Amino acid sequence: MREKMDLILAKIKEYDKIICLRHISPDEDAYGSSFGLANFIKENYPTKKVLTDGEANDNLSFLGVPEKLTAEDYQNALVIVTDTANTERIDSLYWQTSQEVIKIDHHPDDTPYGDLSWVDAKRIAASEMVSELVFHSKLKVSPETARLLYTGIITDSNRFLFRNTTNVTLILASKLLATGFDVQEIYQNLYLESWANVKFKNYLQNLVEISAHGVGYIKITDEMLQQHQMTYDLVKGWVNILANIKEIKIWLFFIENKAENFVSVSMRSRHYNVNKVAKKIPWGRAFVSKWN
Repeated sequence: MREKMDLILAKIKEYDKIICLRHISPDEDAYGSSFGLANFIKENYPTKKVLTDGEANDNLSFLGVPEKLTAEDYQNALVIVTDTANTERIDSLYWQTSQEVIKIDHHPDDTPYGDLSWVDAKRIAASEMVSELVFHSKLKVSPETARLLYTGIITDSNRFLFRNTTNVTLILASKLLATGFDVQEIYQNLYLESWANVKFKNYLQNLVEISAHGVGYIKITDEMLQQHQMTYDLVKGWVNILANIKEIKIWLFFIENKAENFVSVSMRSRHYNVNKVAKKIPWGRAFVSKWN
């Protein structure tokens, strides 16, 4: 692990232009790890050109807003992709035209990519891995960098509740907190909700189906979103509204994205490795026509 971090830090030092990427439909860990790493590089190497790319998630604008890059921006660049298991989910049109690619991820490495790859599926979040990287560097970790990385950790760990939370997770979170950012501001951005959001969550919980084996699921159609004036990007992040229901051992969150003609499926569990199950299911565009 230390060797991988040293190699990544050496590449960061080597390149004059670095682009930090993450997955499509970004969540807090995707934004936290990519924006956090970008901010860390900018502050420690002010002469380097450090960029981000991809579609914006307006609900997470408190973490940052990506730039809109062109193919020219990627020329002679080092691309670092965080929190993205496979190439299909990289939120960039031009990442393959870069000079080199580094992958930093905490999902199972079923689709290896990149000239250099650091993958650890035992980690709770990509932001945890980036936190370890920046502290290992012995360079400056500012309150802003720490704020971004801490947000990624607390959301992917569900405030340190999930199984992959370890002593290392808490040690790194403590180091991030020690930089002095306003943790209350983070919690307000994440957990204070409008009355409309609260009512829609209650509505969704009344739609939950639970099997005899403890599998719970919610199916959210585009019509529901339109009727309640909700957006796909906002509601997609609510997968854990089923996390604390005792009778549910595994839960699935289905959301229709009619504009782009797909159904997003998120699967979670407190007890089981659901990745093994997810790999056996024939997801894909054909799934859209069958989910009704």
